[in-house]
Amino acid sequence: MDVSADGKVWTFTIRDDARWQDGEPVVADDVVYTVGLLQDPLYTGPYKEAFRSVAVTRIGERVVRFALPDAYGPFAASTTFPLLPAHRLSGVTYARLAAEPFDQHPIGSGPFRVSDATAGDVVLVANTDFYRTRPQRSRPYLDRFILRSFRDTSDALAALSRGEIDGVAGIASQDAERARDVPSLSVYSYPTNDFTALFLNVRPEKAVFRDRAVRQAIAYAIDRGKVLDLAIDGRGRVADTFVPPTSWAYPKAIAKYDHSADRAKALLDGAGWIDETGSGVRQKGGVGLRFTISTSDEPPRVAAARQIASDLNAVGMDVKVSTMPFDQLVRSVVRPRDFDALLVGITAGPDPDPYPFFHSSQVNDPGTDLSGFSTLPIDRNLEAARRTNDRAERQKLYEPVFQAIATEVPVVFLYFSDDLYVQRTGVAGLKIAQISEPSQRFWDVEDWSVRSMPRR
Repeated sequence: MDVSADGKVWTFTIRDDARWQDGEPVVADDVVYTVGLLQDPLYTGPYKEAFRSVAVTRIGERVVRFALPDAYGPFAASTTFPLLPAHRLSGVTYARLAAEPFDQHPIGSGPFRVSDATAGDVVLVANTDFYRTRPQRSRPYLDRFILRSFRDTSDALAALSRGEIDGVAGIASQDAERARDVPSLSVYSYPTNDFTALFLNVRPEKAVFRDRAVRQAIAYAIDRGKVLDLAIDGRGRVADTFVPPTSWAYPKAIAKYDHSADRAKALLDGAGWIDETGSGVRQKGGVGLRFTISTSDEPPRVAAARQIASDLNAVGMDVKVSTMPFDQLVRSVVRPRDFDALLVGITAGPDPDPYPFFHSSQVNDPGTDLSGFSTLPIDRNLEAARRTNDRAERQKLYEPVFQAIATEVPVVFLYFSDDLYVQRTGVAGLKIAQISEPSQRFWDVEDWSVRSMPRR
């Protein structure tokens, strides 16, 4: 990969040994075709923004060039998009793609190829000429790999207990705990960038959150460790900010709010929020310290919201919890920004760019600045960070952004969640790594193997 000094031109050279599973080489035409699909007006997926107004050019058979209208810091993470074979699909538009025979009988360039697909199963067989395992070997260890779908996790776990399958992903913490008691099963936790947070609506009409001391007191009052335990049985890490400590963007110095009801009370007392009537609820200037936490009706969210409300009520706030189905929450609460405080989980991408959550252009739907918090200095830093590919420079620009968010507390970051995966102990070779989506647990599948074990 070569990047121009101004960060606008990116040139990639495809490996000489990269092959599609029909034996054809992976070439620049494949990249040009796939990017064309990502730029189709009908495409609304995660790569849409990164490739908007980007010109992609075939320079040679295995050389492709991207010309960006301006430098874009997160662009490198976006270039990991999966390719489609132009020699099979050239001329097929995005609208027609799902109707093509290729959709049922696709080919890729990975360690396994599709042998058969039904509504419930996808049978994959080893790619016997897989370039990424060379020179040590020419193929994955496994001969066959089957992806099986179930109505729900309970059905999948039942199939696992019957010995019909070897692994189940996306399980709940309580199921993982039960699986740990089964000698033939192993539980793996894949750390992710996904976080759960309490977004405080700091828009002008929400008087209770105008006072920074109130927002800081909320951060101190919440026992995030207990929230983590109740919501997902501790299968994650307490969060201090937008990115986990393993990220290169994690700030060197940041205000932290270790649980302390006493500090929360002292902050509120000092800011003039006093329980003058003996009702147990603090007031100031005729305004009671009352608000509602809106969240989905999923058990982990409800458990977290109730614990948060209990912690906040204990320091003199009157906090209620309102739950509803997730689709309704998005439609009637999130999009119109009709909430006091919003408890949600956020699926974060591989690049730690906070622009979508804290830039002023994102305050209204379809933006994702849910709290409504933004400042001119933050806007300038976030914009500048997108105009450079220098990681050290991006970190320098993000540092004051994260510090400002930590000081002003428009969001109380609660925890990062792990992706839990149960697998039969007879399957070997799996290695744990940070993932940004559940399917990435297969990142090393060519190294997996199975030793013979008796089935129950």
